[in-house]
Amino acid sequence: MGLVPKFLKQLPKVAKLLMLIALIMIAIIPMDGQYRRTYISENALMPSQAYSYFRESEWNIVRGYRSQIEEFKNNEVATQERNTIVESWLQDFGIKTSVYHNEEHGDTLYGILHTPRGDGTEAIVLSIPWFNSDDEFNVGGAALGIGLLRYFSRWPIWSKNLIIVFSENPRDSLRSWVEAYHTSLDLTGGSIEAAINIDYASNSDFLDYVEIYYDGLNGELPNLDLLNVAVKITQHEGMKVSLNGQSKDTIDDTGYLPRLKTLLLGIRDSTFAGIKKTHGNEAFSGWRIQAVTLKACGEQGNIDITTFGRVPEAIFRSVNNLLEKFHQSFFFYLMLAPRNFVSISSYLPSAVIISIVYATFSLDALVNTSIGSPVFYNTESLSSLVIWSIALATSYVLAQAFVYAPIPELLLAINACIVMIPYLLRKPISILKEPLSYRIRVFGFLYMSLALTSLLVINFPLAFVMGVLSFPMTLVETEKAGSLKQKTVKIKNMICLTLSNPFFAILIISNVVDSELSSLQVFFGLVSAWKDLNCWTWYVICIAWFPAWLLITMSAIVSTPVDTEKKHQ
Repeated sequence: MGLVPKFLKQLPKVAKLLMLIALIMIAIIPMDGQYRRTYISENALMPSQAYSYFRESEWNIVRGYRSQIEEFKNNEVATQERNTIVESWLQDFGIKTSVYHNEEHGDTLYGILHTPRGDGTEAIVLSIPWFNSDDEFNVGGAALGIGLLRYFSRWPIWSKNLIIVFSENPRDSLRSWVEAYHTSLDLTGGSIEAAINIDYASNSDFLDYVEIYYDGLNGELPNLDLLNVAVKITQHEGMKVSLNGQSKDTIDDTGYLPRLKTLLLGIRDSTFAGIKKTHGNEAFSGWRIQAVTLKACGEQGNIDITTFGRVPEAIFRSVNNLLEKFHQSFFFYLMLAPRNFVSISSYLPSAVIISIVYATFSLDALVNTSIGSPVFYNTESLSSLVIWSIALATSYVLAQAFVYAPIPELLLAINACIVMIPYLLRKPISILKEPLSYRIRVFGFLYMSLALTSLLVINFPLAFVMGVLSFPMTLVETEKAGSLKQKTVKIKNMICLTLSNPFFAILIISNVVDSELSSLQVFFGLVSAWKDLNCWTWYVICIAWFPAWLLITMSAIVSTPVDTEKKHQ
């Protein structure tokens, strides 16, 4: 019946339909019946099952520490002097302390409360950055952290060591301490099971609600059980919970659109994790440490600081019950609300379909040509392989050069020149004759498909965003030598190449969806995330996306002869 040839002719339409289906599948996830309600998989955690004792009796103690810590800010006390004073406080109630010195990222004070009942092989971390992600002095968090450790030191129930860390910031300073803890520090407390970061920059006794941050680097997320424990305990204490930076006015919103917004914000935050402001939980990625950040927001609410302090207390007591590492619940998920989520089986098919889209365009470039049946082993295929290798090597050199000399203006100028080449050429390059352009497209789309396939499981948000933003390059056409529509095709190609260029696309989308990455800040964020946090988003963009884009750009400047038989007709 000739169905196969007919189907092959419609491959571009099939690919576009698949892309539409992938986007619809993401839009369907927040609908009723498509998501699940969160639950605690590990029964040993038992959140909020025990009475919390950190109450008004500790209020004056926290106030006392806060009043003295405020002097550190007002008098601009040097870091060394500040750490010395806090170190003496910690030593007063039996905590072993040490200072990690780092010339680049500053000094980090940490102390360990060794358990009287355990074997000292496991630990829980309470992280208190002196300055939070907004560069505000974390006066309330520091006072609360010291008050909590003083309170914990009087309890004999701990089966895991308790570690408190005072880093200069929740980004590179904390990250450097985490790496040093696992590699070079002498004073350690065993394997870190979980970490809780406290962000309370206000000196007020009251707060409105709590924001919980949980994103990790390179697509890594904390075990869902820890996030669920933090949410459950916070709500049990009467506080409202915000995820992904939702404002107070939208916390109570329910329905499809609020869930969709939370889902998209989660994809955005995970894609730009490490690039935008970091809250502390990102610093523990890569070491099998489950980490969340609790941020106190507002000053006019009716929630007092001891109520907020009961949240980390109850989380510590829950984690203290574990006899093994977190493993029961999900490590791959997307949150739709504090109590709603979807697992990887619900959202992964959309990314798989997007990778199939590019494989379909690659197949289309292979079979739907004017040169007859495809031949796999010929001069053009070998030339295309060489061109792909050159594009990959060029992309790596560009990535390395930008890391050592980050000049976004020069980077954008170079890419603008590349985009303009197909438009400025009066006629395609006839030296590189057909079927080379189609073979280049085969390699370009196939490489993009393989890159997305390799990435989609470990970092779904980044793979999904890359697949969607690079889609306009599938609309780039090879030019016909002598065609009357050359100018129209050139203009269309220039627009599509501009929109699908990785650096222009990242610049546009970051300025649209996130005010923290305005102007050219996103490029500096990409480089600093690699240098300071070992976040490889920059290299994924350069080595996975950019070579494919270069190949498609190359295919637009190779001469494609007009079918002489059709021309005669």
